[in-house]
Formats: sequence, C-alpha cells, structure tokens
Amino acid sequence: MEVLEHFYLKTIVPIKIGPIDISITNLTLSLFAGVGLFIILLLVMSAKPRVIPRKRQVIVEFLLDFIRKRICYNVIGPKEGDRWVPLISTIFIFVLASNLIGLVPGAYTPTANPVFTLVLAIIVFFTVHITNLIKNGIRGYLRSYAPRSIPGCMLVIVVPIELISTIAKPFSLFIRLFANMLAGHTIIYVILGLIIYFKTYLLAIAAVPFAAIMMLLELFVACVQAYVFAILTALYIGEAVNPRH
Repeated sequence: MEVLEHFYLKTIVPIKIGPIDISITNLTLSLFAGVGLFIILLLVMSAKPRVIPRKRQVIVEFLLDFIRKRICYNVIGPKEGDRWVPLISTIFIFVLASNLIGLVPGAYTPTANPVFTLVLAIIVFFTVHITNLIKNGIRGYLRSYAPRSIPGCMLVIVVPIELISTIAKPFSLFIRLFANMLAGHTIIYVILGLIIYFKTYLLAIAAVPFAAIMMLLELFVACVQAYVFAILTALYIGEAVNPRH
C-alpha cells in the first residue's frame, strides 16, 4: 500500500460514450458528496425563516452577510457588489465544501487535483474578461492593456506587462489553492503512513497526535483558502467593473 495512494484518481463506475469518458471517479463522488452535504445543511438551517432569526438561521445570514459586505461591497463596491453576491457566495461555498470533504477519512480532496482547480480558475478568468467587455466595450477593454496616461513610447513595455499580469491572475488562483491543499494533506498521510511503513505502532504515540494537530490546521487552511479564492475573484471582477485606467 502506497502512502500517497489517496491522491490517485480511481474509476468507481466506468462510463464511456464512444470516445468520451465520463466515468464516475473518487473525485466525482467526493465532489458531489461535499457539495450535496453543504446544500442540505444550508437548506435545513435556512428552512422556515423568521423575522427574528433562530440560531441556525443566524449562521446562514452571518455567512451571506459576511460575503456581501466584507467581500463584495469592500472589493467590488456597494453599487455593483449586490449583483455579484450570488456568484461569489457560490464560489466560496463550493471551494469550502471541496476543501472540507477531503478531511473525511477515505474521501478524495477535489481541490488537491490540479485539473479541478485549473478549471475553477479558467471559469473565473472568462467571467472577468466577459464582464470587462460587456461593461466597458471593446475600446475600454483594450484600454485596460494600453492606458491613456502612458506615453506611446512606453506601450511596448506596458502592454506585455499587462498581458503577463492577465495570465498570472488565473494561474495564481489555480496554484495557490491546489498547492496549499495538496501540501497539508500530503503531510498528514506521510506522517500516518510511517506507522505502516515501519510496521510498528510505537510511532503512533507521536504520529497520531501530530496528525490530529495537522487536521485542525487543515480545517483552518480549508476555510482561509476558500476565503482567499473568493476575495481574489471579487478583486479581479472589481477591476473589470471599475477599470483603473
């Protein structure tokens, strides 16, 4: 048994339609389980809302209010922020659910898969640029790469820098989330794997408490990374809605 076998994709239900492979894997199961549990939890906690909220309703309202005011309003602005609350809330909860499901023993961590985080980053990338085009038009979109305040002779330097910055933004979303979740889970599995590798339970005296501490740290990291992904998404959308140039 390999220590890092947890990170391997495994086909659970093979499904192929011609050359297209849509098999259900351990990633698929973990992803749907995490999101499904969060949806059920949110529906239960927000069922039969009252003007004077109950404890469970307060938690949901606090979460949405935090996303609306602390992320959307502060980063995008009060005027445009409300429009983006559904998207930013969905991204935050989706990433958080994908992070947390990996802490369940035996479950796969979707955000520790580079393809999964890359797809999320690409979705954000296209959302930002389509928003920029719709909001500012083609001329305004191109001006974000060639600002009026820059002398013509400097555009040779500024335009490539802006293009590199555009490419770096989704890359930063992808690599930050993937690397943080992969690193933390790898440490936990390596520590616990030492017990199996050396075939002695004496290591468990030190390994298990350390792994438990790392699990608590990973719980914190899972929440922080969901917040960072959401706030960076809001920041990039804010730049598209309210161009600096």
